[in-house]
Amino acid sequence: MDAEHLLRFESFELDVRSRELRKGKSRIRLQEQPFEILRLMLERPGDVVTREELARRLWPQGTFVDFEHSLNAAVKRLRAALGDDADNPKYVETLPRRGYRFIAPLGQDAAIAFPLMAPDFKARLAVLPFANLSGDPTQEYFSDGLTEEMFLQLGRLARGRIGVISRSSSNLFRGSGRRAREIGELLRTDYLLEGSVRREGDRVRITAQLVETASEAHLWTDVYERNLTDSLSVQAEVAARIAQSLAVELLPEQSVQPAHDAAAYQTYLKGRYYWNLPGDAGFPQAITFFEQACAADPTFAAAHADLARTHTAQAEYYNMVPRAALETAQPIAERALQLDPHLAHAHLAIANIHAMLRWDWKAAEEGFKQAIALNPSSDGAHRWYGLLLAGMGRCEEAVREARRARELDPLCLVVGTSAAWIQFMAGDYESAIDTCRNVLDMKPQFPPATRVLGAALLQMDRAAEGIAEMEAAAANKPGNPVLLSWLAHAKAMRGECGVARTLIQATDRLRADRFVPSLHVALAHVGLGEADEAFAMLDRACEERDPMLLMLAGDPRFDPLRRDVRFARLLVRLGL
Repeated sequence: MDAEHLLRFESFELDVRSRELRKGKSRIRLQEQPFEILRLMLERPGDVVTREELARRLWPQGTFVDFEHSLNAAVKRLRAALGDDADNPKYVETLPRRGYRFIAPLGQDAAIAFPLMAPDFKARLAVLPFANLSGDPTQEYFSDGLTEEMFLQLGRLARGRIGVISRSSSNLFRGSGRRAREIGELLRTDYLLEGSVRREGDRVRITAQLVETASEAHLWTDVYERNLTDSLSVQAEVAARIAQSLAVELLPEQSVQPAHDAAAYQTYLKGRYYWNLPGDAGFPQAITFFEQACAADPTFAAAHADLARTHTAQAEYYNMVPRAALETAQPIAERALQLDPHLAHAHLAIANIHAMLRWDWKAAEEGFKQAIALNPSSDGAHRWYGLLLAGMGRCEEAVREARRARELDPLCLVVGTSAAWIQFMAGDYESAIDTCRNVLDMKPQFPPATRVLGAALLQMDRAAEGIAEMEAAAANKPGNPVLLSWLAHAKAMRGECGVARTLIQATDRLRADRFVPSLHVALAHVGLGEADEAFAMLDRACEERDPMLLMLAGDPRFDPLRRDVRFARLLVRLGL
């Protein structure tokens, strides 16, 4: 290993490239926040690193985090990894109300370097949100939409050559005022693309500039004046200019075709704006606008693909009975693929339908692989392919795909939680706990991460901790049927059967107002040892086409059912 990528102190070695802490031949688990704290202190040994500096380094502006609590917890985990004592420190000294200082001497050959990019990419690029200079907040969707299109087109055109960091991570730096070097370090990127959009009537003025993060040098700036109908072509021009600057040859056959109808394109951008709202908050509006775009331009492949994906996401979020959402999505996704066989999002939508609706795991895998081949920077394709592989028991491959998704979208809560679930399915509960805590450092009480954290703690015989996490989440998010079911399972496993039955009754009462997924209720009955009720719920889950059925073969919480012949029949029915 090249010494320039290592930081050494006493018997420890911090590898900046692999982001690992080692002591001798042993690798010490270190989460993202403790790693960054240690790295920042090692860059300035003996200097005071203020709490404000650490907060800016660890959590971009706009991140909703209890900084005091989260920073204290991260420093505590760092000290635990180093075997340090806050009262008698050997490595990390606390300066009350000011910050921290690294007090141990560094090795003489230690030096700092920028993180290693993925070996199959020539460079890594982040696209920052384009500023809306129109003076009209209602036009925010247009600048956001152009930024989103830039992500999609760069990922598609520069496949395998440039790694494009996903929107949800880049978006956290909107208006942050951070220097390019800082953003590059946090996202581990070599270049930033930033710009602005000014729209006046049917004319659009788009400014774009490419910045090298290490040197903060502006490699170029271009201004594009277009009619609204031609604005989509700017993405292709900017992508080609980036490729020329980075000496990357783009694929000529992957030319970008703008929408035939300017009104359809604007409506599509509005759909993308609502699609990108946190969680499932924008799904109804996204569906409305995508449907309008498809009606205005029936040959608009991207609008069809994203409409199908919104319906499949409704199944994933349990907004309705999954089967109904998936059956609605199927013909729309097939139409998108007919219109553009080279559209990664269309393959992603079809792959999810193969997996969730048809239980055709082979076709689903081919779909995910095709989506990745067309756009290696699609964090969604890597995330879903990793989940599919985990359900099929191919855990080593699944972990690799989850790792790639996190490289492409390091600050995304959903991507991080999916990675934790894949680690859970692989039986690596300790890593799952670490990953969940990393997600919860970014957003405390994020219910999906809390559920996986509680389940992993339960598998490690730390039931009291797991239940405490789930109870806190349930109090913060009342009426969540999945969380209530998982908590009922945990309570039952600990012997609190009366409480578990009360929680099941609470989920039953929710059915009048919303869809309650039967698979998770089945899990609660497993905890109670009620096999007949569990199998009845699992049979109903099959009719509902619950997306989580894929995980049934490998989820250790269903182990009590495995000796029952009905479980084997169920796996045969699922093709697992």
